[in-house]
Amino acid sequence: MRRSLSRKASEWPKAWMQGGGVESHCIGDGNLYLLKPGTGLVGLTANGVVSFLNDKMTDIPHPNTTSGQLNPSISPSGISFRVSGVDDAKVETTKWTDEKGQIQEKRDVTNAALNYIARFDKDGTYRDAIKLDLPFIVYQFAAFDSGNLLAQGLDQNKVPRVALLDASAQFLRYLDLRKDVSTSKAVSGEDIKCDGCTADVGSVVFNGYFTPWRGKILFKREDAGAARVYEIQDGGEVRVVNVKVPDGYNIGGLVPTDGNWLFWINKPDSREAGTESFLEVDPQNGEPLREYRVKPPDKSPETDVSCFFDGEFWGIRRDEKQQKLTVVRGSAELYRGRNQ
Repeated sequence: MRRSLSRKASEWPKAWMQGGGVESHCIGDGNLYLLKPGTGLVGLTANGVVSFLNDKMTDIPHPNTTSGQLNPSISPSGISFRVSGVDDAKVETTKWTDEKGQIQEKRDVTNAALNYIARFDKDGTYRDAIKLDLPFIVYQFAAFDSGNLLAQGLDQNKVPRVALLDASAQFLRYLDLRKDVSTSKAVSGEDIKCDGCTADVGSVVFNGYFTPWRGKILFKREDAGAARVYEIQDGGEVRVVNVKVPDGYNIGGLVPTDGNWLFWINKPDSREAGTESFLEVDPQNGEPLREYRVKPPDKSPETDVSCFFDGEFWGIRRDEKQQKLTVVRGSAELYRGRNQ
């Protein structure tokens, strides 16, 4: 995409430019959702800024969304994300006197940790929290339109799992994803085989992501060498699509869209620094269709694309000098390279 995205009036305070990057999410509902590690999630909507923060979670003891676990699930039915809490009755406290005669205290919350899914309505109203009691530790999850959930993580034997849960986060069953690191069988960690993995199993599992698409959920692992997408239906039915990546390109994650699948891609030897490239793919057979590029303007080099809906890319533009974030939208122009 040679033309830059058009600037819009919606802007976010410069305080959100401090101390780390801001992730943006959208699902085609007309809103843009910003996630900043250590701060929380907010929605930029036609009705103003809507917050989804832990100060609303009154039923979670000591809610914490700052430990890298805030992977939001955004669906037509609402917003949800993982939250940890602390059971004060199980906190182990150790006291001792240091060399200066001062009493020191250390709180160990290892055995006191609680895990929840916090749920909000789209208008920011806090709904409730579901305490997770599952046979595996959840890394990421996503909600179907019905409220049923998909979750993935590691069980107590460090075996990767992808599971179907009901709307109350009750375990239904593990899914058997063909050629994935996940398995529905009872195996030990030593028996795991990862087809196309380029990193250790823990890293591969941590970097597996869900993307809602037309009432289904797409699952792809970032650190697996194979460009494989699992299209999962509400009832747990799975269809596997192998994406045919053009020679010389690396493929990344999926971009939320209402049309054909879109992937972030990059060409390692490219000289176009700061350019984001996207590959449009036929969902039926994984064949590449078109390539687009977003080349940011010279005065605003940080433009992050979030999704593609109704023929427009949505995203945020970072102005580090002015400490400002701006919501941007724009239509795509085809990039005609040799891999087109």
